[in-house]
Amino acid sequence: MLGTVLNLVYCFVASLFFALIMNAPKKTLIITSISASLGYFIYISCSTVNSTLGFFAGTIFVAMMGEILARKFKMPATIFIFPAVIPIVPGFGLYQTMLALVQNDITSALEIGTKTILNIAAMAIAIALVSVLAVRCSSHLKKPHSFK
Repeated sequence: MLGTVLNLVYCFVASLFFALIMNAPKKTLIITSISASLGYFIYISCSTVNSTLGFFAGTIFVAMMGEILARKFKMPATIFIFPAVIPIVPGFGLYQTMLALVQNDITSALEIGTKTILNIAAMAIAIALVSVLAVRCSSHLKKPHSFK
């Protein structure tokens, strides 16, 4: 339990500093970091079932929060999404893949690399899916409806 709470605090801080590096507006820093921590919690919770599902679900949450906050603050969604998705990125899988390649363990490199690429693809699909749905919903709400 304490480990999970510490991980959420670490995610908050990492996202906060990444947003600062990106020169995000000051009023977005805290909410983006909270979104990152909640997205990481969803990722951890769903990863007990399947790691790819965890990456997908955590990224879906972060992307949805980014789109909602973008409309609330009237800013681009990337200001909220990029710093918040950083804690979920499968960097350790990329490291393990490169380490296996350097150690000439091709079988492990292919196994770990394939899993990592699938996780990255799940994240990319999640962000794209939420973005497309957000654009479709906002354009649908702006159009006047005709009853012909």
